[in-house]
Parts: sequence; C-alpha cells; structure tokens
Amino acid sequence: MFSVTDDALHRLQVVFPEPLILAALDIIDRENVVKYETISGHVYYEVAGSTGTHTVNIGLNLGPVSSFCTCPAYIYAVLLSKSHLMCKHLLAVRLAERIHACVRRPIGQEELAVTLQHRYTNVF
Repeated sequence: MFSVTDDALHRLQVVFPEPLILAALDIIDRENVVKYETISGHVYYEVAGSTGTHTVNIGLNLGPVSSFCTCPAYIYAVLLSKSHLMCKHLLAVRLAERIHACVRRPIGQEELAVTLQHRYTNVF
C-alpha cells in the first residue's frame, strides 16, 4: 500500500482534473503499473486500465513529445486536441515511479524486443 500526502494531492489538483488523479491512483492501488527492465537498463511500462493494457514510454527524446501512451485517450486528448497534459496511464507511471510503487519485472533483451514488436503492431 502506498500513501500520498494531502500536500502532494493538492499540488496534483492544481495541474490535473480530480477524476484523472483518482483514476491514476486507482491503477497504482491495484498494482497495475508494471515496469519491465533489461540488464542493460532498457525500460518500458505496461499499465492495465479500464479498456485494456497499454504501453507507456517516458523519457523519450522526440522533440516536444517526451512521453507516450498507446491508449486512445492519449492520442486524442493529449496529441490531437491538446486538452490534457497526459492520460491516466502516463500519470500512474509517473506517480508510481515517484513513490516506488511499480511492479518490477526483469526481462531479457530479446524478450523485450518480441514483446514490443507484438505491442506496437497491435496499437492501431
């Protein structure tokens, strides 16, 4: 179990809508943020949400895009309409990393490549 201080929650509410925060915290509480990491340090996240499991990448060097989620909400609300800064899955990953609440799973380099190939060929 994790805890978020009232001060931290208040700071989040300044930036994000309350339903988004609550959804992200619920994902963390259900232990649905899985961090896969190879021996060489490559990391990727899978987040189980209400409509399925989504791949989340943070720390990207793609110009204005530093993070990405494969969920439809990210594509439409963040990238296209720019009405949100991030989706609940991305917020859950960022918060889970901050409070050390990710479920950690080591993964081999080849297994990671196969997993990502499978994930990204089924995104759209």
